[in-house]
Amino acid sequence: MSYPSPGPAGTPQPAAGSAYSPGGPYPQPNVLGSHPVPGQRRNQGILIGIVIAVVFAIAGLVIFSIVARSTGSGGFTWGLVFAFVPVIPVIALYLWLDRYEPEPTRYILFALCWGAFIATLVAIFINTEVSHWLQETGSGGDRSAVFVAPPVEEFAKGSVILLLALVRRKEFDGIIDGLVYAGMVGVGFAFTENILYYGRIFSELSEEGGRGAGFTGLFWLFVLRGIMTPFAHPLFTSFTAIGIGIAVRHRSTTVRFLAPVVGYLAAVLAHGLWNAVASWAGAAGFVLSYLFLMVPFFIGFVVFALIMRSREGKMIASRLYDYVRFGWLVAQDVPLIATLRGRKALRQNARRYGAEAEAAAKAFQQNATDLAYLRDKIVRQVVGPDALHTEKRLLDELRARRPSVPFPPMPAFAQAVPQVQGPGGPPPPGQPGGYPPPPAGYPSGQPGYPGGQPGYPPGPPGQQGPPGGYGPYPPSQ
Repeated sequence: MSYPSPGPAGTPQPAAGSAYSPGGPYPQPNVLGSHPVPGQRRNQGILIGIVIAVVFAIAGLVIFSIVARSTGSGGFTWGLVFAFVPVIPVIALYLWLDRYEPEPTRYILFALCWGAFIATLVAIFINTEVSHWLQETGSGGDRSAVFVAPPVEEFAKGSVILLLALVRRKEFDGIIDGLVYAGMVGVGFAFTENILYYGRIFSELSEEGGRGAGFTGLFWLFVLRGIMTPFAHPLFTSFTAIGIGIAVRHRSTTVRFLAPVVGYLAAVLAHGLWNAVASWAGAAGFVLSYLFLMVPFFIGFVVFALIMRSREGKMIASRLYDYVRFGWLVAQDVPLIATLRGRKALRQNARRYGAEAEAAAKAFQQNATDLAYLRDKIVRQVVGPDALHTEKRLLDELRARRPSVPFPPMPAFAQAVPQVQGPGGPPPPGQPGGYPPPPAGYPSGQPGYPGGQPGYPPGPPGQQGPPGGYGPYPPSQ
């Protein structure tokens, strides 16, 4: 083996003890460092996405081939058409519910495909096997519909919510997130199940009385399942979602374990009762149960969901006012983030200045919302110490984005900041109102309290915008 010459005289040599000097440590080119290769995380994400897409595609082909064999080609086609009708409106309503912190599209699609392909494939396999074991028909009987299908189907649907809560434990914020995913997986499950039911009744009645009879039966079943009860599966799974949403917001190990279990059992009970009514109550009993049980239950669920969303807005406002007290956020910004009317006003005003300004406003609101949710987890002590680094990063991003946001003139709801004396005395001159008092039980001595953290950005400048408005925003056009 030959070695390179030491070079001509006078060539600068490495300092003694350096990595490349004779007395320094020998470099180990075959030992990989702890830093990831640039782009490695992105490549892993692409690979995982491809694997998931392939799995869903295979499961979709399998479940659709099973359904097509049971319904025939004509029944499958018409079942597919009628089953798709309620999908878009139901999805739109759930997305409308999730307006403060919309879930990423890829996870929405994941839950939707899980319900349509994975959950239905698991359910149809187990339900069919148990039906044969109970010596009932291949299409299922009363006992399997009441005692077997509910626990199997609710487990198959609820498992994806638990999976997403574990995978996205830093972003899964509570009940609203759970309800949105329950809606997606329930819609997907109902879509595939309706293809089977619609196609089967169309084929059976068409063989007995012609295509006219088949369309008549299909239409009335569509009225029953697609118009009267399109929310049935999402509603049942919502119990599991509520349990998981409660669990992610509590430190207690007992609550974190029992809440999803109790939610799942409630989902099974509600599903079983509904199937029992449909199987054993007869037509008159079904109508009465629908009017006096399902409709009030659905209305109650809607009221509950709206209350949860309202509480979500109040929580965002409360946590953002923490940063107002620290001097890192302008008080008038809070209503433009924590109220739906304020969020809409900011985006509409930004739209006047072009797409770039609107995108800046949306990013500002999303940044502040993420910060509020993170702050809530810090206060609840349900997040690790690495949250403090994330908090500082979000604060830096929020302060950097604010100058590019075109704020609207201050409306009445933005002026309605709490009129109380803050912990530092009366409000400063020119400041509309003081700062809210700390919430009850606020952990002022909690480790990691931002007020004592070095490196946080200074508070916003005291200079206000022109009369009738606030903050830096472009002149009128």
